[in-house]
Amino acid sequence: MLTPQEIRARDRKRWTIFAIALLIPIALVFLLFIAASQDVKTKARYDQERAEYAEKYQQDSNASAAMSSQQQFDKLKQDPEAKTADQR
Repeated sequence: MLTPQEIRARDRKRWTIFAIALLIPIALVFLLFIAASQDVKTKARYDQERAEYAEKYQQDSNASAAMSSQQQFDKLKQDPEAKTADQR
């Protein structure tokens, strides 16, 4: 037969396991919430960058429409970031 101390120790062990089992899903939900909030921030930042790139592309497109082909070629030659298909 179990002594009262053994019963208390067994009950304490059960409650400890039960508490840990409850903390795991709570921690998972918390981590999912953090991941979702970070995803929203990242998406907003990427949308802003995408809008800036679109605006820059539109400005370049408008500027190059007014240039002759020789002026465009000269501009590309001077631009160190511009790469042609054979340089990639």
